[in-house]
Amino acid sequence: MDVKYTRWLRSYVGHQRILQLRACGFIRDDQGQVLLCRRADVMLWDVPGGTIEIDETPSQGLIREVQEETGLTVAAERLIGVYGGHAFEWSYPNGDQVQIFAVFMAGRILSGTLESRCVENVQVAFFAPDNLPPLLSRTAHMLEHAFADRLEAFFN
Repeated sequence: MDVKYTRWLRSYVGHQRILQLRACGFIRDDQGQVLLCRRADVMLWDVPGGTIEIDETPSQGLIREVQEETGLTVAAERLIGVYGGHAFEWSYPNGDQVQIFAVFMAGRILSGTLESRCVENVQVAFFAPDNLPPLLSRTAHMLEHAFADRLEAFFN
């Protein structure tokens, strides 16, 4: 689909709250450090990811978003969790309201060079699990589950 779904939907509903399906990743380097993106809108750190487009699977969305945001090509490996609810309500600087439904997956780096590649983020970097920067509260919650390394996915 050539039309950006969210842009098309916003032309009808304006800034009203909509459901946003997001694919995001728990990506680690060879040293076990976690890939994070510093968001331009709130200057806090988040896992890489973004809105899944029409005709995309969650894993395809993750692969595309990580490539767009970080320059890295990844493979989605397993589901860590599915998240939603009040902790995932969000207001963008332009006034758009969303209720995020996040599909959080572990991913493996295949290739690429780390670089900040989009206007949504001001920085991308790897961090040691015991030395994480200031995170969005929802991101901290999701990372707790990722570090627990459970075989079964978390959902609420």
